[in-house]
Amino acid sequence: MGSMLRFNLKHLRNNFGIERVVETGTGMGNSLAWAAQAGFAELHSVEMVEKLHSACKQRFAGQAQIHLEEGSSCDFLQHFSTGKQQPTLYFLDAHFSGGADFGLTSYISSAQAEDSFPLLDELDVLLANDLSGCIIIIDDIRMYFEGSFQTGVCPEFARRWQEQAALIARVDRLKDTHTAYLLREDEGYLVIAPKEKPLDRSSWLMIRPHDNSGQLSYRPGVPGVTAISVQRRVQDSRFATRYFVGNGIDVGGGGDSLALYREFFPLAKNIFVYDRPHGDAQLLANVADNSFDFLYSSHCLEHLRDPAEALHHWLRVVRPGGHLIINVPDEDLYEQGVWPSRFNSDHKLTFTIAKAESWSPVSVNVLDLLGQFRQHAEVITLQQLDHGYRHKTLPQGLDQTRTPMAECGIEFVLRKR
Repeated sequence: MGSMLRFNLKHLRNNFGIERVVETGTGMGNSLAWAAQAGFAELHSVEMVEKLHSACKQRFAGQAQIHLEEGSSCDFLQHFSTGKQQPTLYFLDAHFSGGADFGLTSYISSAQAEDSFPLLDELDVLLANDLSGCIIIIDDIRMYFEGSFQTGVCPEFARRWQEQAALIARVDRLKDTHTAYLLREDEGYLVIAPKEKPLDRSSWLMIRPHDNSGQLSYRPGVPGVTAISVQRRVQDSRFATRYFVGNGIDVGGGGDSLALYREFFPLAKNIFVYDRPHGDAQLLANVADNSFDFLYSSHCLEHLRDPAEALHHWLRVVRPGGHLIINVPDEDLYEQGVWPSRFNSDHKLTFTIAKAESWSPVSVNVLDLLGQFRQHAEVITLQQLDHGYRHKTLPQGLDQTRTPMAECGIEFVLRKR
């Protein structure tokens, strides 16, 4: 069962000028709540199961922008058949489960019932109108397409693969105005969106804790500071038993991600490596609030334009009680009194724990930075990292993070209140 929670609805609303959402299959109303949070002016939904419909009527009582109906999805969609459509986001269930997803009926029996598959009829209703400004999202699309999706191949008893050609024929009727995108996240989605604004996955698809960020690749030599830090961290039980626990996100991990070393932290279920292809690390706009158990970032914050704004959003995506483990380069150990940086021309900031004055024109005092978040996070540790750093025997002007053992940074660990 798919969900609108997979999509950055605020982006779709703003980018396409959409103020109306029409959904078939209300369920428990979680998708509606997500759409309401995105600020749509009108939300319409229909549910065929009376018990679910009644529960949602209670849940959304008093929210005037939410309109709920009980009954057939095709009859419901006829209400919006007015020729030229106002820009609308249609979210269609490929399969009406009859409440099986909520423990009310048998999934197998509902999946075998012909009236549980209204998708082609729903599209026929919609295609009688001008949909030029509209987006259609179809969930559970693995029922119509072969191959593996994030949750696996569709069970045989629920497949409608024989109707794939009929579905594609209907989608092709929009080919002059729309582009179709087949997504393999969750149980699969088919997104049909206006051509004039091509969709970029990094802006409209939400990152979720169980997602796979792609194949990890090891690089020879010293890939970065995370690799150097592993020996220190495996000797400190807090990392394995308290900090790296549950589903994590590594912001800016690249080829030196914590995910490469997950076997040393067995309580970390999954680590999503969020890097440039996924979006702006400053905002994490495609990551929902309170969604990850921990956030790790090593030598990324110095590349961003505003560390306070970045920390605000990094805290936002971690659940209450979860941890943020952040490393930044120490300006004296790493930059060694020279600005702009000799070792990384993309650095926008330097960091020190606390100094009255700094040689750097872009110096950030970490104590001052963290003080802005005292209402939202508890500082667990704050320390300068000079493990393996050779203060005397190596010449100035050498980037010691390119040697096998030297850390040249500042690490702080926060616990979200």
